[in-house]
Amino acid sequence: MKKIFTYCIPVLIGSFMLLAMSSCTDKFDDPFENTSFTSDVNYAIGENMILPLLGAYYGLYTRGWEEPLTLGVRGDDVNAGGDQPPLQEQDNFNYLASHWNLNTLWQGHYSDVINVFSAMDEIEKYRLAGADDVLADQYIAECRVIRAYLYLNIARSFGGGIVIDQLDNIQNIPVSSKAEMMQYVVEEMNQVIPLLPDVNPNKRSDIKGGVTRFTAYALQAIAFQELKDYQGVVTATSAIISSGEYELASDFYQLFKKAGKLDDEIILEFQYSDFNQGEGDQFIHNFEPFGIGGWTPVVAGAGGGWGFYEPTTKYIKFMLDRGETVRLETSVVFTPDGISELETEGLTLPAWVSNTNREGDVFNNNVRLLFASGKHIQPSTELVDGRTTLGSNKNLIVIRYAEMLLMYAEALTRGATSDISMTAEEAVNMVRNRAGLTELNNVTTEDVLDEKFAELAMEWGKRYYDMVRTENTAELTHEGKVFSMDKAYLPFPADQVSELPQLAEGIN
Repeated sequence: MKKIFTYCIPVLIGSFMLLAMSSCTDKFDDPFENTSFTSDVNYAIGENMILPLLGAYYGLYTRGWEEPLTLGVRGDDVNAGGDQPPLQEQDNFNYLASHWNLNTLWQGHYSDVINVFSAMDEIEKYRLAGADDVLADQYIAECRVIRAYLYLNIARSFGGGIVIDQLDNIQNIPVSSKAEMMQYVVEEMNQVIPLLPDVNPNKRSDIKGGVTRFTAYALQAIAFQELKDYQGVVTATSAIISSGEYELASDFYQLFKKAGKLDDEIILEFQYSDFNQGEGDQFIHNFEPFGIGGWTPVVAGAGGGWGFYEPTTKYIKFMLDRGETVRLETSVVFTPDGISELETEGLTLPAWVSNTNREGDVFNNNVRLLFASGKHIQPSTELVDGRTTLGSNKNLIVIRYAEMLLMYAEALTRGATSDISMTAEEAVNMVRNRAGLTELNNVTTEDVLDEKFAELAMEWGKRYYDMVRTENTAELTHEGKVFSMDKAYLPFPADQVSELPQLAEGIN
């Protein structure tokens, strides 16, 4: 069986590396059906069945710079720095359907959903030509997990969306509510979990860091949490906890540096590489929006950044009040003006607070922000000699074991029961011990939510989703911003409404 087809996958995932394999169109985020079909594909070559799967991963990993910022700025852990009016307006809960970043968020996700459908179709063709049936089931299951992740983001951002069943029927598919999309994720993961590798992603030899059944359990746990099905949360997180495949990284600071790549704590991360060479091909995420322009790096010429993502003063005060050290140092980069601002407000800062990181990079004053997200800023000393782009060779962490422990604990405080022996106190204290904090007794739901705030700040809007789920309008009303539940979700992008008339009718 032969067909003329171009696999749009320039990379093969290896140990921290993505090796060039074949060419693709210049704009991967174009609809898959617009890809030029120019290469011979022999579906009888079974070992090539992995190629369309790698195309699905490539689509997942090629996220626009605006995506983590758009998902993150509405929480009380993050301010929109810089000069992007849409991000600043959204940070103040003022939404316009014409905001460009909302359209790219939607378009990028659905482009990748369509790409996943196409990858699954190609895998089925290899199966029909005699490829390994069990492996085909696994590859398709991985694609479905990728698709579920994309739907989770859409549902939590827009309060609903379109769950595509057939690519030629998109305009006739009704809008699903957030709850319906979450239930879809739960059911999808139930079907794919038995088909996926039963290991930590860093133990996969074919696709290092690729999807495993624990990635699926994590997505299912998140969906259950959004549905407020806390017994479901415990069931899903218990499978991860009892697997023995995960443990917390010993060093919270290094977890977000080069040393943290494919750590045992990580359940899902987007893999990038500069191939350990100072020039030539590289596959990286654009971390520049997180950086501070005008820094003085140890490595001369290392790029700074745009200053679009700023930890809030509220978060910093919260962490100082708790006596946090390593988590605050890791999460927040201080500038001299930021330090002065805190002192002006009457705070006595610990001696370790400085505008210089452990590696010696100095963060100077910047008109765009007072603080920056240390979880997203790579020390210049970690750059391969010859590379100057901020974040070159840095992965993007999406889901961690710590989050699953805290979700498990919260669910127990809300009345769920567990078949494993770990208590809510034990789960929370594992995270606190790593942070150097004293242990808690008789953990409450509020204790867990506070711990999640401390642990997961600046990560993909997780704090915002928690506050929306708990309808905690008081916490999100901060520093002059006023939140109400009618501002919980972004509007459907105007460009998409014009193309998909069902969006104009809204969510039932």
